[in-house]
Amino acid sequence: MAQRMLGKKPPKKNLKTLSLAKYLDATALPVAVEKVYREYDVPPGGWQVLMNNELGCCTISAISHMLAMFSEHTGTLVMPTDDEVVAAYSAVSGYVPGSPATDNGAAITDVLEYWQTIGIAGHKILGWAAIDQTNIAAVKQAIQFFGAVDVGVNLPNSALEQNELGQPWSIVSPDGGIAGGHSVCHFGFGSEGTNCITWGARQGMEWDWFEKYCDEAFVVITEDWINQATQQTPGGLDLATLQADLAALRA
Repeated sequence: MAQRMLGKKPPKKNLKTLSLAKYLDATALPVAVEKVYREYDVPPGGWQVLMNNELGCCTISAISHMLAMFSEHTGTLVMPTDDEVVAAYSAVSGYVPGSPATDNGAAITDVLEYWQTIGIAGHKILGWAAIDQTNIAAVKQAIQFFGAVDVGVNLPNSALEQNELGQPWSIVSPDGGIAGGHSVCHFGFGSEGTNCITWGARQGMEWDWFEKYCDEAFVVITEDWINQATQQTPGGLDLATLQADLAALRA
């Protein structure tokens, strides 16, 4: 089996984590479209492993792929380099290059805060918000209207085997136990499941698997996804209110 590293720590509370429900009334949105496949917007070979075959830096690899998709959407693809990934991972987690004992993974919320305050590959986000990962309709709407969802899962050993075989992640019993926490990004979905990007490639995931193993999910607010004329996202998020709350959190 090819080397595949994990590295997501358990969900961690962060006072900068906003609640998406405050800014977006999911019940007022149109029903999610039947399918969205933005992950195919990045050209073949565009997705990179980004050191996640050697380090437990999946949380940094995930946001790097999100940046690639957002920037490709606006016309110029920006993919962080391996060095930029390692630098960000070191800053967030305390990893010291060449010292395996310090390679202990990171919490998604710590990574999102780093993306907001320091940035990666010269790009920052305005903020982030948690969504209810148990509500599949809300997850679909988040992908459709915000472009991407940053997800944390408790990955069973069966998923590692399915990835090796090129199979979608589906529930099997026994699942071999939990191998560890993993962070992946989602840009699309269909009626039966969703695709994530991990270890440099697309990975299918059935919705019942998602419901069983996903333990946290976030959207990021980035200027690349904001309509400058309306100052709202396509889903109707109020940027002025959001920025006021972000400023209060920084005070």
